[in-house]
Amino acid sequence: MKPASTIAAALALAAAPAPALAQEPARERGAEPTFVTSGGAYPFSDSVAAGEMVYLSGVIGTRADGALVPGGIEPETRAIFAEIEARLARHDLTLRDVVKCTVMLADMAEWPAFNAVYAGYFEKGRYPARSAFGATALALGARVELECMAYRG
Repeated sequence: MKPASTIAAALALAAAPAPALAQEPARERGAEPTFVTSGGAYPFSDSVAAGEMVYLSGVIGTRADGALVPGGIEPETRAIFAEIEARLARHDLTLRDVVKCTVMLADMAEWPAFNAVYAGYFEKGRYPARSAFGATALALGARVELECMAYRG
């Protein structure tokens, strides 16, 4: 049997008002995600800024007219980085702000050729986290597609 003082303390605690729940701060005006598109014909944004992050849609190596650049994975990769740099610049960012990339390759045997070009765009020892996988097919018959995330904090 419990002492009366223990029972009285439990009853007093149960009768006490519940502490107020912490409320999330109201979302500041303008804090909603910002969707940026070049007005292309496809149903996705080129990038979305949300909080301290900017998410870039996948990029394939195309020319200004939308056709795939000729020559295979190396020229495609250079064209991809030109587009990624332009998309980042719209958010006042550079490749130094990129923290994560995902690489999709039409043929994993081309991974070394992709890496040789990719490595030249980042400071040695400061490469973004990265995933890579082989794909059955990529849009327009591309050899590679790259999507990235950047930190703008």
